[in-house]
Amino acid sequence: MSTPTLLLLLLAIWIGLVAAVRWGLLPLLERGPARDPIVNLLWWANRVYTRLVHRVAFDGQEKLRRRRDHGGLIIVSNHTSGVDPLLIQAACHFEVRWMMAADMMIDALAPLWKRLRIIPVDRDGRDRSSLREAIRHVKDGGAIGIFPEGRIVTRGEIRPFLSGVGLLVAKTNAPVLLVWISGTPETEDLRTSFVTPSRARVRFVKRLNDTRDRSAQEITRDLREKLSRASGWPLNDEPLTPSGRGPVLRQGSRERPAVAPGAGRREKEPDRYDGSDRSSGPYHAGHPKRCTMTA
Repeated sequence: MSTPTLLLLLLAIWIGLVAAVRWGLLPLLERGPARDPIVNLLWWANRVYTRLVHRVAFDGQEKLRRRRDHGGLIIVSNHTSGVDPLLIQAACHFEVRWMMAADMMIDALAPLWKRLRIIPVDRDGRDRSSLREAIRHVKDGGAIGIFPEGRIVTRGEIRPFLSGVGLLVAKTNAPVLLVWISGTPETEDLRTSFVTPSRARVRFVKRLNDTRDRSAQEITRDLREKLSRASGWPLNDEPLTPSGRGPVLRQGSRERPAVAPGAGRREKEPDRYDGSDRSSGPYHAGHPKRCTMTA
């Protein structure tokens, strides 16, 4: 191949790449859920990942608004695996900010957490900034994602909801989108859940707008009962096993042994947030060790 021919070929390839970026990639990134093109690129990659690895199927997507500016919204879901937030976000054409236990946020991924605007939640409940940030974001028209069971529950049952979810709803008077997830990898280990193929199903159950003039406890109880009826999964009122050993990410997939309610607690530590003390965070009020993961 002569030099002029080679130069013409390279020029044609360069023009083709520029055209592909200008009329292919850039418009694609503009159609994502965020105004940040990097976040939109991650969103498209996540849609491919959840389809190929978890073969996710969605029900009730008509309850989702297919635009970025949708008004304040609180997404409440059961928590079956570490991929749950990815599955929900894959269906949403708007950005969802997830609340996540601070000690689950690996330092090496700090740029990712910042880019995705994850809201870190302090386990001990003394830092109220996460609740204030969530309330502010919803009132500004954003969406917050919450897993009120507080940690991963792999069996087909609904465990107690932490009362902070009701407090967040009561403080914002925002509509609630109730979500039921099933069919995900049956493991509490986060790394395993990301690489294990599954046939996940995400059902957007109901959009609730009748939460005004109700207490946080009433809202919390009603959301849990509605999710149980929609899923057909029984309510298990036994509190989740308290643990002070850190997140499941470091513990592997083995189920921790059950303990009797009250075991391992400090004498003066209240059993569950009752709504009377508003000084605590959305998930950890009065009982920091019951919640191991919020996203």
